[in-house]
This record gives sequence, structure tokens and C-alpha cells, in this order.
Amino acid sequence: MGKFDDLPRKMFHPDLLPLKRRIIAYIIAIPLVYIIGRFYYKLPNIICIFLTVGTAVFLAVALFMELKSNRMDKEFKNDIDNGKYHQDEKWQQKYAEYVDKHDFIQVKGDSMKADLSRRFLSVSGIVMLVISALFFISAIFLNAGFAETTFILIFSGLLFGGWGAFKVLNTPVRAFIKECGEKYPEIERSYLNGRMLTYKRNGELSCNCGINISGNYTVVYNSEKIDFIENAEIDSVQKHVTKTKYYGNQIYNGSVFSYTLIITLKKRIENDIPKQYRVKLNEFQLEMAYKALSSYNVPITASIREKTETGGI
Repeated sequence: MGKFDDLPRKMFHPDLLPLKRRIIAYIIAIPLVYIIGRFYYKLPNIICIFLTVGTAVFLAVALFMELKSNRMDKEFKNDIDNGKYHQDEKWQQKYAEYVDKHDFIQVKGDSMKADLSRRFLSVSGIVMLVISALFFISAIFLNAGFAETTFILIFSGLLFGGWGAFKVLNTPVRAFIKECGEKYPEIERSYLNGRMLTYKRNGELSCNCGINISGNYTVVYNSEKIDFIENAEIDSVQKHVTKTKYYGNQIYNGSVFSYTLIITLKKRIENDIPKQYRVKLNEFQLEMAYKALSSYNVPITASIREKTETGGI
């Protein structure tokens, strides 16, 4: 049963083949480009040569970049382990410039609920509600006397309105407020006086994350959940840097770094595993949060992971 459960993942994210096998596949693929173009698609000889040479150059560059990245992986992990990663003078200068321009955010608003609701406000949901209103206005003022037209406009308005309302209201704020229970006034007071960092990013690695650090409580959130942490329960705080290497159709596409603050509690869960919270931030925000919780700091760690995709390169 496990093999069948894993099948959909392997269809879109196949396992990365060993480098030697991929190099052999690249060598075989280069003449195949010419053969397929010339004899299957009946392309002119000059175009087939151009495509073949272009493929060879592309694969050679991708292979060179991958080998270079592999060499840098060891250097990257060594720099993390020996503490050089954040001690470099250029990095320290960039960090100081960032902090000078982007310090901690002071919470605005009269309540924690209002502030968090604003941070989870869905722009696409608001747009859908506006479109819904336009459909209803059209149904009222642009009705040409056809019942079918009115029905379509009203149905479209309800569809977009329902969808928009769902996106606007479907946030983790209400569940978080309920989870706070009787501690809500105390957590809110801490939150409103806390120092905040927020990190939003769109695209494949999209995220909406933040951390509010105060004397008694720390509040962390991502796009799906909000949690509060009693600072007295914190066992350790750690910076973690991940280098993700991307492969499309078994060809190296480049790498991206991500930065995570890991807060480990004294509390244990199943199998005596400590309870942890993870917050994604940018490189300099990670250092800011780490320093703000300096009394719990432990050394930085790093990891390398590989992500494969099928489809376009």
C-alpha cells in the first residue's frame, strides 16, 4: 500500500539519479536531438545542428554549475559549523545596513485580533467581493428584461461573493483566539508591547510568516496556524539555513537558500520528542530574532536538500 501512496509524488517529483548515470544520459541525449529533429520532424540540417550544439552547451553549463554547487555545499556546511557564516565582515556590514532600514515593527492597532486579522487579509478575496458587487449592480441597473441574463448575473455574483467571503474569513485568527482561552488578555498585552518581524513571499516558495517577541510570550505564525509560546517554557532557540537544489527533468536548475528560526520547548510530545515551532524569515530577520531571544541560543545548523520536478526545465 505504501508504494501506491508514494506513486503520485514520484510522478511529479522523481528521485534524483546518481550523477554518473545522469552524465551518461546527457551524452546519449545530445545525438538523439539531431536524430529526432532530422528524421522524425524532418527539420533542415542546419537547424538540427544548431539545436544539437545548443543542447550540448546547455547541458555542459548545467553540469558545470552543479559540480560547482556540490563543491560549495561542503564549504557552506563547514562555514556554518565553525561559525564563519555570520562572522564575515561583508555580511556583518550588510546586516547592519538592513537593521538600520528595517528594524523590528511596533504593533499598530488596539487589539491583537485586529492586528493579526490585518496580516491575514486576503487581497484576492477582496477583489472577488468587489467583482461580486459589480455583478449584483449589473443585475439591478443593466437588466434588459431577459430573465436568463438576470439569473446569470445573480448566480455569478453569489459565486464570486461566496468564494471571496471564504478567502477573507478563512484565516487561523479565530482558532488562535479560542486557543488562548483565559490567557488571552495576558497574551494580548504582551503582543501589543512586543517587537515584531513579518516575512511574506509569493511564488513557489510563498509564505506568510511572522514572530512577535515580548517579555512573557512569543507569538509565531505561518499561513496556516498561529501559536503562542510562554517564554518560560523555551528550552532553546536555533538558526537553521537550508540550501535547496532544484532539478528539472534531472537537470540542475540552481539553488535557493531559506532561513528558519527553530524554537524548542522543554515540553515533550510523543516518543519523548521535544515540541518545536519553526518560523521562516529572511536572512537578516533570522539574526535579529535570534539575538532578541539570545538567552536561549544554541549554535546554528544547516542542511542540504534536493528537489526534483518533471516537465519544463
